[in-house]
Amino acid sequence: MSESLAAVPEGDLLADTTLTPDPNHPGRFHGEISSAWQIQYAFGGVTMTAALRALQQAIGREDLQLVTANAIFCAPIPCGPIVADVSILRNGRTAAQVACDLRVPGDDTIALRAHGVFGKPHDTDLAFVDIPFPDDVAMPDDCEPPPERGADDSPFPPVNFHRQTDFRSAVPGIKRPWDEDFVGGGPARFAAWTRLFKEPRLPDGTYDPIALGLPADSIGPAIGFGLGPGRTPSMSLSLEIGLRFIQVPTTTPAWILQDMRCWQCGDGYATGPTHLWDTEGNLLAIAQQTAHLRAAR
Repeated sequence: MSESLAAVPEGDLLADTTLTPDPNHPGRFHGEISSAWQIQYAFGGVTMTAALRALQQAIGREDLQLVTANAIFCAPIPCGPIVADVSILRNGRTAAQVACDLRVPGDDTIALRAHGVFGKPHDTDLAFVDIPFPDDVAMPDDCEPPPERGADDSPFPPVNFHRQTDFRSAVPGIKRPWDEDFVGGGPARFAAWTRLFKEPRLPDGTYDPIALGLPADSIGPAIGFGLGPGRTPSMSLSLEIGLRFIQVPTTTPAWILQDMRCWQCGDGYATGPTHLWDTEGNLLAIAQQTAHLRAAR
């Protein structure tokens, strides 16, 4: 269960996903996921971000940037200590491939496996974006924040994670799957603006690109829109997320639009993409997620 609101710590994604090298085990890193990021366990996008941070710290090359990454979620990770074992698969002149296994200390079970491809930008004149910024969304300042949820709201009471983010439905007038007067049953798509109250800014003031792993974990509301009302309340649990990094937000505050879709849902699984945009219409990243569905309890 969530802590009392007064006891929920402030989440600092940059600090909470930074790991410490183990001097006795090359390639091993230790960290701790704060209870600020608790849903039931640690939020999947946060554990993915921690694994990608381990990849970045292990490769240790400022000339390369993270181009693409994927995470396979094997077991729930509780908030608390984590161990990351990193293998450098290739470390070339202009590219590197790195792998990470994330575990809970004292448990040999792999809880999350991640791979990342790092590369050096080149041939930047060969460029285009063949997807438009959605034309039906309002800007964050024109969107209402969601109402406070009561502690006894069932089956989805407030959780610690939601205290770290500002989240606003981006399509005016649309009802959300958790609203009482939700109609749904239409296109399996949902768009929302989100930002972290404590933004993950690097020492030079730029937004930490690895932090885009958090909003990439987002398919649940799109599933709800596709299913419509009258269905058993369900939870979506990440099985796999692939993420193509493109650029980072340059505005402050860094609002990120999650334009999420569910392509297919059935047999207990759902798959779809999320496009992440900033308020200036720049495409930040493209995610593709597969989730396991189960009844909410």
